[in-house]
Amino acid sequence: MAIELDWEEDARPFLYRTAGPWGRKLLIAVRGFRVTGLEHIPADGAVLIASNHVSFIDPPLVGWAALPVRSCRYLAKMELFRIPGVGWFLRHVGAIALDRSRGDVAAVRTALEVLARGRCLLIFPEGTRARHGRPLRPKSGLGFLAGKSGAPVVPARVINTDHLCSLRPLEVRFGAPLHFTGDPADRGQCQDFSQLVMERIFSL
Repeated sequence: MAIELDWEEDARPFLYRTAGPWGRKLLIAVRGFRVTGLEHIPADGAVLIASNHVSFIDPPLVGWAALPVRSCRYLAKMELFRIPGVGWFLRHVGAIALDRSRGDVAAVRTALEVLARGRCLLIFPEGTRARHGRPLRPKSGLGFLAGKSGAPVVPARVINTDHLCSLRPLEVRFGAPLHFTGDPADRGQCQDFSQLVMERIFSL
């Protein structure tokens, strides 16, 4: 699947610019949306935000949480792009389709290009939703992207998104950035770094 991003467009795609602020305000009004740690997100330059993932709402939630400081591009599984309406939405908020059935070189190259242009990329190291909120073993891809790009990794933890039908307030907590100083060609080092990030996420 070809991946095309409009590099001439502002870092915030049109739908992101219009829907994002309203979505954030709505969450604050309806669910008491809480965000802490925004000071840990660099205001400019390449950055990776790495979050746990328990609900379909996590990607927009983390993106909206970061919005006062940065806008994000996303890595999203290719299957979502095949759903009518959902695929259109994802393309218009700057998502990058990732084929999880193989090593998706095109998606990785696009992700690295996003970072090379000094932008923010949101990824979920576990690669899928973790049922019941229990951490899954992260993929090594986070370490690879961090090592190849030199971008800092800001850990983010979503709270209560696995209880959408309750009245518990939704929350996103950002933590201090981590830096990968190992060899991105060493899968073991990349895996260890991804695991370190996951541990930091769940300590927030």
